[in-house]
Amino acid sequence: MPDTPTALKASYHHGDLPQQAHQLALETLREHGDSAISLRALAKQIGVSAPALYRHFIDRESLLAELAVTGFEALRKRLLAVDQSSPRLALVDIGLVYVSFAQDEPNLYRLMFGGRVLPKGVHPRLDTAGKSAFQVLEDTIARAQQAGYVKPIPLSLMTAAAWSLVHGLSQLTIDGHLPSAKVEPHLAEGVVTLLLDGSRANNNDQPHKDTSS
Repeated sequence: MPDTPTALKASYHHGDLPQQAHQLALETLREHGDSAISLRALAKQIGVSAPALYRHFIDRESLLAELAVTGFEALRKRLLAVDQSSPRLALVDIGLVYVSFAQDEPNLYRLMFGGRVLPKGVHPRLDTAGKSAFQVLEDTIARAQQAGYVKPIPLSLMTAAAWSLVHGLSQLTIDGHLPSAKVEPHLAEGVVTLLLDGSRANNNDQPHKDTSS
């Protein structure tokens, strides 16, 4: 259960303010979306003056950017946890993990990819965090190509195709246009597998033998 404003005020210590504001903003985002976040409202809930909070976050957008950084770091951590011993299974699993993250954190996911709210190039830390998460996907595809599971088209093109697929699937599920994994547990796996199988040159392609699965 989130701390109440009274508890937050009682527990506030010098130096804790940025972390407390960040955590409270994250809870607000998860429950109500980014439009509900206000620096003045956060300051009031924590029990400090608005200027005190503005010393750590120059504006609302800078706080939202930090929340998005947190999201990309969490996504990257999940992607890195995928077992890479089987290149083909890793490519499927990394897509499933991506979609699962979006379904677990729909409002955070929307903020992370909401270019209208957080334009690319304005927040360097956010851009770096996004590229780091994207790199895990690209590295996984590169390993699958090297093992013969994906035809040797340009890596950037294959990565863009894979990312477009999982991002689109994620957006459609969290917006209610497609069933979530809880309702249709095999949908995401089927869609991701279609991309993988369709990326082979022809049905006679014989990838290197994968003894890990």
